[in-house]
Amino acid sequence: MLSISIGPFAMQVSLLITFIGIAVFWVITHWITRKNADNTHAINGLISAIVGGLIIARLAFILKLWSIYQEDWWQMLNIRDGGFLSYYGWIVGIFILIASSRGRRNITCIYLQASIATLCVVLPIHFAARIYSPDAGIPSIPVHDSHGMQVNLQNFHGKPVVINYWASWCPPCRKEMPVLEDAQKQHSSVNFLFVNQGENPPTAQYFLKSQSLSIKNVFYDKASQLSRASGAAGLPTTLFFNANGKLVSSHTGELTHASLAHYLHLLNETDIQNKEKT
Repeated sequence: MLSISIGPFAMQVSLLITFIGIAVFWVITHWITRKNADNTHAINGLISAIVGGLIIARLAFILKLWSIYQEDWWQMLNIRDGGFLSYYGWIVGIFILIASSRGRRNITCIYLQASIATLCVVLPIHFAARIYSPDAGIPSIPVHDSHGMQVNLQNFHGKPVVINYWASWCPPCRKEMPVLEDAQKQHSSVNFLFVNQGENPPTAQYFLKSQSLSIKNVFYDKASQLSRASGAAGLPTTLFFNANGKLVSSHTGELTHASLAHYLHLLNETDIQNKEKT
C-alpha cells in the first residue's frame, strides 16, 4: 500500500514507518535510562538529532530547488509539501547522536541498544508493507473519458507518466491543480493523467471550467477502483511512473511547484539510467 488512512487524514506508509521508528527509539532510550542520571542527557541528544536532521533535510531540499523557491519565498515554510531530502537528515542526525555521546560510553551503548530494538520493530513492518503493496506498474483497471469511452491507462506508456487521483470536493486537490496544469504545459515529454475519483463527469467538468483550468487527459473512475487498487488511501495522491511503466515514486497530499519539480527530476534521472543500461 502507498498510504494509510488515520481518521480524516491520509499518510504515506513510508512516512508512518519513519515516525514509528523514531517513536520506538525514543521509548527504548527513555526506558533504559529511566532510573539513572543519563536520562536527561540521552533524551536531549535524541531531541537535538531529530530537530537537526529535520532542519538539514529541509534546507537541502530548498537549496536543491532554490530557483523555484525564489518565486515564492513563503513556500519554504510549507513543509506539508513533503520537501525533505531524508538521507541528509539521517546522516546529520546520526552525527549529532555520536557527538552528544562522545566521551560517554554508557550513552553510546544506550543508543546502540535502542537502534537494534528499533530495527527489530521497523524492518518487519517495512517488509510487510512491501509484500502487501500493489503491483508497481500502471494500473490496468479501465477508466472513462468525458464521452463515456473506455480508456486503458497502460496505453500511455513509452514516456514517463504522472497519474493524479483527485476530486473536486477535496481542498488540496483544488489547490494543487494549477501547479499540475502548468507542469503539463511545460513538460510535453511527460504524460500527465488526471483521474477523478467517485464523481460524475459533469460535476468534475463544472469545477474545471469554473476555475478556468485547461488540462488534458482527464478521466473518470466513478467507483474509485483505481485509487484502491493502487493502495492510495487519501486524495490527492500522485503516482510517478518511468517510461517503462514502473512506479518510481508517489506523493500523498498537495503538490507544490517545488515538490513536483523534485519528483519530475527523479523521473528524468530514472529514464537516463534506464537508457544507459540499454
